Amino acid sequence: MRNKVSQLIDLVQKLPDHCLDDAIGYVEKKIEENSENKPILSCPYCQSKSVTRFGRKQGKQRYRCKCCGKTYVETTNTVMCESHCGEAVWKQVIRDTIDGVPIDKTVESVGLSHPTIFRMRHKILLSLEAEEERMPTMLDGVCELDDTYVLESYKGTKIPEDYWRGARKHGAKAQKRGISNEYLSISTGIERDGEAFTKTVTRATPSKEDIITVFGGHIGKDTLILCDGDANYKALSENNECAVKNVDKNSGKGFYNINTINSYHSFIKSRYNQYRGVASKYLNRYNVLFSKTFRSDSELADEVYKKITSNENNHYHNINDVETLGLLDI
Repeated sequence: MRNKVSQLIDLVQKLPDHCLDDAIGYVEKKIEENSENKPILSCPYCQSKSVTRFGRKQGKQRYRCKCCGKTYVETTNTVMCESHCGEAVWKQVIRDTIDGVPIDKTVESVGLSHPTIFRMRHKILLSLEAEEERMPTMLDGVCELDDTYVLESYKGTKIPEDYWRGARKHGAKAQKRGISNEYLSISTGIERDGEAFTKTVTRATPSKEDIITVFGGHIGKDTLILCDGDANYKALSENNECAVKNVDKNSGKGFYNINTINSYHSFIKSRYNQYRGVASKYLNRYNVLFSKTFRSDSELADEVYKKITSNENNHYHNINDVETLGLLDI
């Protein structure tokens, strides 16, 4: 089903010239009415509810806190801060991000430029990453752990002239056979019937130290970990009160199997292909997205929108954050 933003754009393009002023006036009136009917928001700086309306700023209702004296608008400290796009556009970008829709298709549907949609998407990813840091995923019960691999990518950036390998086209294969330093390891863990956690910290096969770095603080007490025989995962039982059992990777029978994480790896690879690859420096941002969207339902987009547009936690990121914050450098 086509989204409402693209439908509205199509309708406006079909309007006669003499109707445009009326349409613009009607939309502006609805935006103002919606803003006036919204309840007064508590102060995002001191959380005080003693606030008053204080004029408008860039078309948005402005408020002034009687306690700290600071002024703010409804989008202050949210992912929408300083954005000229409204709720409908942001919700569509969130839905497309969750559904794995390429940026170019989102550009076509909402009528904005590629750089704008790129920055909006990465502000969403940074907000999800901040939520993960604030409330880390904890794997409990029966969990499956394993690694999957993707080729290093300089997508969107010119490869340095003195780099150790030459540039390659989309779809090209690694120069070396097997798992080499041309591959980045995506370490994944997933509960049989619950949450997933994904992170990249190294190239090729992760060491014991890498595995502890990824999953340290994310494994609950008395957890049963099933893996495919990699001895390095035994390090988790040495540092956590959990049990690690190796199982046959190709076994699909009985209780001891890793079918769930194999399915998760297939999901990651399918999304990776939909994006036509992901620049390696942004990989951990997308790893958080993969973790949140696997097994997700239709309400996830609304939940994400509500969370990252709430002023309870600061979800504001500027363009400099998009270009520099939390980039993978290995």
